[in-house]
Amino acid sequence: MRHPRHVGVWAVGVVLTGLLAPAWAADAASGGRNLPPVVEMGVGGASATSPSREVLADLLQQLETLQTELRNLRGQVEVQANEIERLKARQRDLLADIDRRVTELERRGISPTAPEVAPAAESAPPGPAGQAASAQEQKDYDAAFSLMKQGKYDRAAKGFRDFTVKYPQSALRDNAQYWLGEAYYVTRDFRKSLTEFTRLMSEHPKSPKAPDALLKIGYSHYELGEWVKAREHLNQVVARYPGQLAAKSAELRLAKMKKQGH
Repeated sequence: MRHPRHVGVWAVGVVLTGLLAPAWAADAASGGRNLPPVVEMGVGGASATSPSREVLADLLQQLETLQTELRNLRGQVEVQANEIERLKARQRDLLADIDRRVTELERRGISPTAPEVAPAAESAPPGPAGQAASAQEQKDYDAAFSLMKQGKYDRAAKGFRDFTVKYPQSALRDNAQYWLGEAYYVTRDFRKSLTEFTRLMSEHPKSPKAPDALLKIGYSHYELGEWVKAREHLNQVVARYPGQLAAKSAELRLAKMKKQGH
């Protein structure tokens, strides 16, 4: 007994044979006159070359289209790269301007984060030694800060560290200490940033940089996944410096932590 599949194949063969048998018989009777002409498939054959030329032309057109799209994409990438570089330069300029303004206020004995300043404070001498930064101190500080603006954070960190060692009584020492911690923070070395920001809070608790330093301590604990310590320090920022920008930033991070389930 034939397998059902074999039966199906056999049936198709029978049908095809019945359909083609008359044509074969007619061709045989006519001596093959009804057979289609033989087409040469060599190099010079028209049937072989025409489709190949059409296919080749189509491929060339697709290639040209892809090249055009690639040029357009490259142009867009260049435009975006230039825009990013422009924004980076703008950010560096703003950072330098802010630091310059803060430094000027500190030289005059004014806290830029204080809501009000008593008239007597305007003429108060800044710094632990009661003197403004010397020209050499300012030069060394500016050199380290310039590296910071250029994104050369490792060299900037060394410059600020050398500054804190060389000028332990400088009016700019707390600034240098803050930017030392910041240099580690932006390179995601959060353990070192914690050390430097904590040192600033310990040695310069009344520094204008203190609110931001305490905020960055909370941020560093957050990045390390130390949620309890992060929440503790962020709450301290809110409690110690109400109404200041650092406190607003701390509140936003606390809200984010709550939303994340921390």
